Amino acid sequence: MRSAGCDCGRAGPGAALSPTGPACGWLRCNTKNTNAAPATASGELVTYEQLTSAVEGLAWKDNVRVASTVNVTLSAPGAAINGVTMVSGDAALIGVQTSQPENGLYIWNGAATPMTRRSDATTFEELESAVVTVDEGSGTAGTTWRQTQVNGVIGTNNLIWSAFGTSAPVATETQTGTVELLTQAEMDAGTDDSRAATALKIANYAGRAKRFSATFGDGSATSYVITHNLNTLDVIVTLRETGGSVREVIAEIQHTSVNSITVLTDVAPAAGALRATVMA
Repeated sequence: MRSAGCDCGRAGPGAALSPTGPACGWLRCNTKNTNAAPATASGELVTYEQLTSAVEGLAWKDNVRVASTVNVTLSAPGAAINGVTMVSGDAALIGVQTSQPENGLYIWNGAATPMTRRSDATTFEELESAVVTVDEGSGTAGTTWRQTQVNGVIGTNNLIWSAFGTSAPVATETQTGTVELLTQAEMDAGTDDSRAATALKIANYAGRAKRFSATFGDGSATSYVITHNLNTLDVIVTLRETGGSVREVIAEIQHTSVNSITVLTDVAPAAGALRATVMA
């Protein structure tokens, strides 16, 4: 629809339309309408969300205040959910119950009062492809979730909520999501329970058990320096034969430096006859 005198669409090929041009009906040339209310009747303009929902078959739900990250006792949920102190009437996404049929959109009615399913989420059909955004909560604020199961019965069949779109929550032991990687210093401290370690960080962990092994003996010497490079005097050394019965051998061990030991034997071992293992 275009009002009288509107020049939208009248410019020649390649010509730019002025953002300050005359109004075209309820629109203005070369501009976007933002913050529009969702359409509720035939003939009204729809929002982007409504269009996406219709195309993808999604059922967009009103936002909830919080989302649970652990199992909630629905009969007495307590005063807070995911770090947010609740107020009567607040909506919550309960999505990680031990019993998955309990999952869904709920209303908080009091710390010791049973939660009730929200009026737009009381049947399985209402939750098929349901999408909801979370407003507050530790690690879940601003995230969006989609219910992925179909053709079930509420309270009987599982309701499973998965991260939707580009946003994802912080991962926990019970919830999938994104996770930050530990630095080597954080790995060595061993106190961080919210970040993840890579194989390289684990391999370089300061508290890991370290080991070095070397074979020695030349048939003439009775003193051998074994360089282990473990950077400590606090090492445990074991000696064994490399052949025969592979018996353990007792010898004098000198902790020569933080990176080496000296093995002294009464009799010169044959070439490659003994093997030393140094552990820190």
